[in-house]
Amino acid sequence: MSFDVEKVRDVAAAQLNGDPEAGAGLCVYVDGTAVLDETWGLADAEAGAPYTAQTLQIIQSMGKGVIAAVAALLIGRGQLDPEAPVASYWPGFGTADKRGITVSQLLSHQAGLLYLDDTMPLALTADRERLAAALVAQAPEWEPGTRIGYSPQTVGNYADFLFEYASGHGFAELLREINDALGTGMHVGLPAGQRHRAARVLAAPGDAVAGVTPELAAAFADPDSVQSRVLRNIPETLPDPIPAVNGEAIRDAFLPGANMFAAARDLAHLYEELSAPLRGGDSLLWNRDALQVATAERARGVDALILEETAFALAFQKPSSTYPLARSPRAFGHGGAGGSLAMADPDAGFALCWIPTRYGSAHFDPRQAAILDAVYAALD
Repeated sequence: MSFDVEKVRDVAAAQLNGDPEAGAGLCVYVDGTAVLDETWGLADAEAGAPYTAQTLQIIQSMGKGVIAAVAALLIGRGQLDPEAPVASYWPGFGTADKRGITVSQLLSHQAGLLYLDDTMPLALTADRERLAAALVAQAPEWEPGTRIGYSPQTVGNYADFLFEYASGHGFAELLREINDALGTGMHVGLPAGQRHRAARVLAAPGDAVAGVTPELAAAFADPDSVQSRVLRNIPETLPDPIPAVNGEAIRDAFLPGANMFAAARDLAHLYEELSAPLRGGDSLLWNRDALQVATAERARGVDALILEETAFALAFQKPSSTYPLARSPRAFGHGGAGGSLAMADPDAGFALCWIPTRYGSAHFDPRQAAILDAVYAALD
């Protein structure tokens, strides 16, 4: 398959035009080969540090795609059944009206577990015993399975305990296995010895709420709404999340769905490995049957949190009107706050990851759309 590398490189570089403080990384695999792996701009404008192949950036919700990869790994090993109740693995989970919640409902954002009533300070996430007790005590926002509602922060920690009860290994150990097999360097939080490599994220330009619908704005204005409770769930992110995202506390925390650090090449490589069996190829860790289960759509509808359409497989996002992350219904991936994207389209034969330091304000940032369109066009 031919691929016009220059076309994609030019489009990616253009996303930083007029923004001298920003940086970004993009890696694209086509038919199993890394055809583009480049960085642009600055990783830290305050320090004048360039964005390089060694830069690690917080990937936020793109970490949910890594959670999905771990789920697929355990399904392939016969250790995790998507249709089984979570409580069949983790007995304590079955309290507070959660006994019937299945693995599928939990990982596809149908469980109604979007926040903790007593909030989830960053320090709590590093105290495994206290965090487990808080997760167990939480009741669902709605009857599980009746609605779809994106869980930005808590779903990764629920998954961590589920994986440990199902396999004997928590997310951190399973992530280490993936890193060792693939030669990647993904982290939950950031070890002290790696912090000099961290990029500094930048606030979205202009009015970050300009694209918020009146319905969503009204929901945020209600202190008792799901939206407000999610907003308050991690107190350190108020009133401004940018200092928290760049701070030391986020690097000490354990939020698999929200505070992983990686480079674009790490996630692109991961998605290539996940996509290969679906194209009839081989993977070091995953098999085709498990990936077909893990990437199949399980929920679609108007999301109770963002009030627009979303669609999910087992923790992977699927293409939807709000997140048009691919042109094929077999595609899967996950975006991250600020305009990053990691995904694979097994029908088109590519996988990619794009990570900019400058945040955007739209659900699906115009820069994401530009990169994705350029990659599809480069395959024509």
